[in-house]
Amino acid sequence: MNTNAQALASKGELGAVLEDRGFAYGLLMQAFLAEPRAEQVRYLAESGAVSLFPFGERSDLIRQGMERVGAYLADPENLTDEAMGRLRWDYTRLFIGPDRLPAPPWESAYRTEEHVLFGEETLAVRRAFLSYGLVPKAMGSEPDDHIGLELNFMFETCRLAAEAAEEGDGARADRVLRDQQTFLTEHLLRWAPEFGADVAKDAQTGFYQGMALMLTGLLAVDRATLQELLQEN
Repeated sequence: MNTNAQALASKGELGAVLEDRGFAYGLLMQAFLAEPRAEQVRYLAESGAVSLFPFGERSDLIRQGMERVGAYLADPENLTDEAMGRLRWDYTRLFIGPDRLPAPPWESAYRTEEHVLFGEETLAVRRAFLSYGLVPKAMGSEPDDHIGLELNFMFETCRLAAEAAEEGDGARADRVLRDQQTFLTEHLLRWAPEFGADVAKDAQTGFYQGMALMLTGLLAVDRATLQELLQEN
């Protein structure tokens, strides 16, 4: 039997769901993948993009995170060059070092007792990337299981599923969604909620505190969303 996703694709309604999911993953990917750039943060403030983050009606964590990031961006003092320096330092101390990281951004740091990078967890993530032809620019120097790269996988596969749905290929869209569900279950959900809690606890800026809440909320909502989409219709 067809799934709900295939039924929505046949009616031209799956694309809207995938667009919302892709927007959410893309925004969070940009927040966690690299040090914040002044133009990026000021664009978020001017465009009101955070207020468009989906699924707030389904998650208290998402709503709380949106409010925290929104309040941070609404304060002009947080958009000065000096404040940008503090925001970059918050990213550095959380995710780069040189001291002990409050929130190491790699799956293997949470899922192995030895916190070994480039181990089996990293290689499993790489295999998922390569199955879709996704080759991170930093492959070999940055572990593939970085939170930003894992979020990018979800973003890119949302785009691929949307392309399939637009072409009327509900079966192909369904296969991509099943791969997303597997990746979410076997990777992101097994460590990113703990990572998000660490960021929310240790971040010194409302920007990263809020983004961490949005991340944790999105993963829970998206698990339910994929279950709904992949149910037999």
